[in-house]
Amino acid sequence: MIPNAVVYAGLAGTLLSLVVATATNHWQPRVFFLLALRLAIGWHFFFEGMHKIHSHAVGPTETNRPFSSEPYFKASQTDVGAMMRKEFDDPAAVIAARVKAPRESVPAGFDKRPAEEQAADCPKAVADEIDAVPGDAALKTAAKATYARWVFGVDGRPAKVKFVTGDVSLTAPQRLAHLDWLRNEVKAADARRDVHIGNGNGVEMKRAAELRTELVTAESDLAKDANAFVKELVTQVNGGKPVEEPKSAKNGERLDTFTMWFIAGVGGCLLAGLLTRLSCVLAAGFLFVTYLTFPAYPWLPQPPNTEGNPLFVNKNVIEALALLALACFPTGRWLGLDAIIYRVVFRKEDPPSVT
Repeated sequence: MIPNAVVYAGLAGTLLSLVVATATNHWQPRVFFLLALRLAIGWHFFFEGMHKIHSHAVGPTETNRPFSSEPYFKASQTDVGAMMRKEFDDPAAVIAARVKAPRESVPAGFDKRPAEEQAADCPKAVADEIDAVPGDAALKTAAKATYARWVFGVDGRPAKVKFVTGDVSLTAPQRLAHLDWLRNEVKAADARRDVHIGNGNGVEMKRAAELRTELVTAESDLAKDANAFVKELVTQVNGGKPVEEPKSAKNGERLDTFTMWFIAGVGGCLLAGLLTRLSCVLAAGFLFVTYLTFPAYPWLPQPPNTEGNPLFVNKNVIEALALLALACFPTGRWLGLDAIIYRVVFRKEDPPSVT
């Protein structure tokens, strides 16, 4: 991440440049406020993008979750959200194939059965993956039995629980029960929202959005944990050597990579005054897509942590309009690299008139 000293120096330099550019243009208020607006939006975009990039550089920890747009799109109830969800893996399919037990069984009774019988009840998708690895048959039986014991609720596995520090040992049925509880809570919150309970301050609307995001995150985490468990068992069967997997970035991962670098790049261009008008239009387009994913319609839930109770117009709309307004003025030639490009291309040294 950028050191604080560099950030403070950049902020001081930006403010100084703003004052100099305003003085150069005869201290006109419109110059000052248009440039200040451009620099503020550029600062917002740039450091938002850098934060997302930094989260991937650090990796997953107890206090850091790498940026992913998957929960955002999966909590959306619009056509844009449905279209973008197709770019990510479906956790529900992974849960159905790898986490749900093929039949009902009492954990205490399942625990008393021989390892061979426990292995026979391992979900087929997992059993097939383990059997495909070269290795001792006894190791494969033990691996399948170990996985089945988790699926049938005998043994727990470390899991992250909201508001709890560290990992909690949970079985697959316990985590599935938590998902069912979240789904019921989402339905109840939606029902309260639909009858306008709490509409005065948007409490129910925000609660429904938070629960929906929590459900999406819990489903995604369970699918990832199941895949990680299978990979761990396959490695054990293979003599401790990880099985090579084809390295192919999913469309959702490519989208996340593009998004965080796009935000940082556009923000940097706005700060530097490089291709300023184009950058304003591109940034406004990004905000427009973001709005279409979670429009501020009273009949749709808002994303979690939404401030206030927006009705049709939210901060994305306001910032997009501000960017389009900036695109109507040559602010990059008042302060920025566009002035150099303008002089080189058009052979003119005088800045554009703002009177």
